[in-house]
Amino acid sequence: MDNTTIKGETVELNGVVMELINYSRLQETISANEMADGPSVNISSPENRGNDDSYTITVLTYLPKAQLSQIENTSGIKLEDNVYLNYNGINPVKILGKDNKYTTVQGREFRFDYRCDIKNVEEYFLCYLQFAYTIKDSQYADVIWVRDENEDPETDRGTVTVPAKQGG
Repeated sequence: MDNTTIKGETVELNGVVMELINYSRLQETISANEMADGPSVNISSPENRGNDDSYTITVLTYLPKAQLSQIENTSGIKLEDNVYLNYNGINPVKILGKDNKYTTVQGREFRFDYRCDIKNVEEYFLCYLQFAYTIKDSQYADVIWVRDENEDPETDRGTVTVPAKQGG
């Protein structure tokens, strides 16, 4: 889907309702060596800081400009052929503090899921995504994070956050 712009799809997953506000491609061709390491994310307000359990997230991220294979988890919002915004619940995540030490907190995990089997993708496109989520289970998280997750571990380029290991 070139020059994709979609709006309005709603999905409920794991106690959260996600509503797509806007998804579009901003720039069609970006060299792999000009990309940031992971998505840039902004949330409208911290969770559990008012009477409303709805939050708006704005994301800029890069997706490979290559043929993508079918992914396993298609339960979220479909953004492109073989690209989905999924929600994976609240999971422990390590964050780096001002003291240069890691702390484990509970994080709400959203992911751009796709599968690119090409080892050295040279071009990507920049995506803009804005979505809202509403908490249905009244379980709050300390942080939210959005990862771009290539289901092929040999070609995944990594993300900014470090998921915590169980018991760690």
